Amino acid sequence: MSNSDAKRSTPLTSPPPLSWPPPGLERLQGSLWRVIVLGWIGSLVLVLPLLWALAVEQPFYSLGPFEDNWRLGLGIAVLGAIIVVVAFGIFFGILRSAADAADMGYGALTILEVANDSRHDTGFLIQGKRHFSSLDAERLIGVVHARLRGAALVLAGALWLVVGFGLAIVLAARGFVTPSGIWLMTCGPTGLMAAGGIFLLVQQNSTVRTARNGWDAQEGSDRVRAESVAWKDRLEEAGDAVVLGAGRTEEGGRFRTGAFALVALFVVGFVPTMTISVTTAIGPLLAEIAVPSFQPVQEAAGGAESLRRYRLAQDPNINPEDAGAALQNLAFVGDAPGPETTERRPATTYAQRWFPDPDYFPDPFSETVASDLLSRPLSDFNPAEQAALRQAATHPAQAEFELLARAALVDVVSGRWVLPFPDSTTFQDLWPRFPELRAAGLARVAKAAVEVSDGQAAEAEATLQELISTGFLLIDQGPTLLDNLMGVILANMGGDALEAFYRRTDDATRADELSWARTAALSAARKARAGLIPEDIHSLLQGIPDLVEGEDALRGLRWEYFSTFNTLAPCINLHKMVFGPDRTYEEWRERVRDALVRVRGERDLFALAESGVVGSGGQELQGFFPRFLSLTLGSGGAPGSCASLIASLQ
Repeated sequence: MSNSDAKRSTPLTSPPPLSWPPPGLERLQGSLWRVIVLGWIGSLVLVLPLLWALAVEQPFYSLGPFEDNWRLGLGIAVLGAIIVVVAFGIFFGILRSAADAADMGYGALTILEVANDSRHDTGFLIQGKRHFSSLDAERLIGVVHARLRGAALVLAGALWLVVGFGLAIVLAARGFVTPSGIWLMTCGPTGLMAAGGIFLLVQQNSTVRTARNGWDAQEGSDRVRAESVAWKDRLEEAGDAVVLGAGRTEEGGRFRTGAFALVALFVVGFVPTMTISVTTAIGPLLAEIAVPSFQPVQEAAGGAESLRRYRLAQDPNINPEDAGAALQNLAFVGDAPGPETTERRPATTYAQRWFPDPDYFPDPFSETVASDLLSRPLSDFNPAEQAALRQAATHPAQAEFELLARAALVDVVSGRWVLPFPDSTTFQDLWPRFPELRAAGLARVAKAAVEVSDGQAAEAEATLQELISTGFLLIDQGPTLLDNLMGVILANMGGDALEAFYRRTDDATRADELSWARTAALSAARKARAGLIPEDIHSLLQGIPDLVEGEDALRGLRWEYFSTFNTLAPCINLHKMVFGPDRTYEEWRERVRDALVRVRGERDLFALAESGVVGSGGQELQGFFPRFLSLTLGSGGAPGSCASLIASLQ
């Protein structure tokens, strides 16, 4: 047995006691427990709501557990983050103070004992004074160890709750951790360390309580004699009479290293946790901003339904790609601007305009232009206007309507755009040539006006029915809402002209029936819209999946909502941010693909809609926040990632 061991095994003598805390360490006394308390409060407030939102799987259309109350969730996270920051700041200050104390010559063990001394009795404990005098050296050592180790474990549990959660997020975003694994990785070590620390603290507290009760019964409140010399000198004189001694000196460097290690822990654990706590607000915000309401277009389409009975019989033998090419040909009649880089060149070009001077006659912006052209005989127009109408009526591009009017399917995508889409193209970049198609519809009305003036009433009626049929082809088949809206305009243009045609040919009964049916349909559509109560964003998101799959909604609306929803999916709730789409979402996308994709070009369009706002080629992350977020989620700018979505919005 060494001399040191022999001395430690002998009962403590009673030299003049050392003052406690040591001079210069007064502010350090018990400070570690302020960190422990604040660390646990902040960690629980910050992490538990996020852990719930992340680890509990939500429906793919859900905004997360807080739904519309996302501001409450964000507020709780911010409050927890502030408390955690304060706790880390205090801990950092303690370590810096410990380094200064080490520079003053105090041993590491003494410094730790002071920082852990929340009960202000460690000075008596290490010297075996007052109620600790009944404990032998071995039990005193056990109490000191239990206090230090218990506090360390409880503190480590609080720190791990943040650090472990942050690490779990980083690993989960890279596919190494499952949702249940996040619970285990975060709560497992935290619970074990907290339980172990509490056990040690309870155990030593029981020992101390027993000693205190015995001491109180024997000595009461007798006070120990005051120390008379400097604490450090007295400690050196006491030597091994002090349990465990002072510990190693000149440990300032280690405490400073600990301070920097704490900063590293803060970055590794707190930064990912705080990052995703902020991004929990992104999904609801984007949903409120990016999910549009298309009720006016639906109302207009509903009002046009009364004209469907005039649609011509469809010919299933017409090739959808031929119909798509015909539609594209109509968009480039005359001196229309040439195709853009993403647009396909028309299969057939028509150098001549529909009308010699479309800015002069007929007025394409007049809401009554169709009925005006049919309600007047050709002789009522001046010679220039008559020539303009006959030029449109005999224009070779009129043949395109005859094909479109009887097509059962139209491959708009293959006929309009270059496939495959360039990597930088997004679904939101796809715009049909709206004015050119409206001018083509007006030319179709001009053809009917010339035919009825030339005594060809049956031909004029068929011409207008072909215009209405082409309009319904776009309403039913168009992959964008602008296509559907253009179809509504063409159908209504044909309806206005057909009503005027019936009146001009003295068929007032059919004219009145048509007018009544159209007015009633539009009134019904408006009343249906007026009766709708505005939905909150949660209800709207919940209804989108069924709407996209349904056959009753406009196809353009279904395509638009699918693209919008697929864009929002990576950020819609915390679970999706980290783990990405789940099995139910993939199954829904498969069903949507089967429901929407009917012709060759729509396969490419579906892939484009799936790529979100960054396009099929992805996007290099730009800006601080997307790059910062990618450090946590590991997106690397991949399509369909939350970081890529944020980057595209900057």
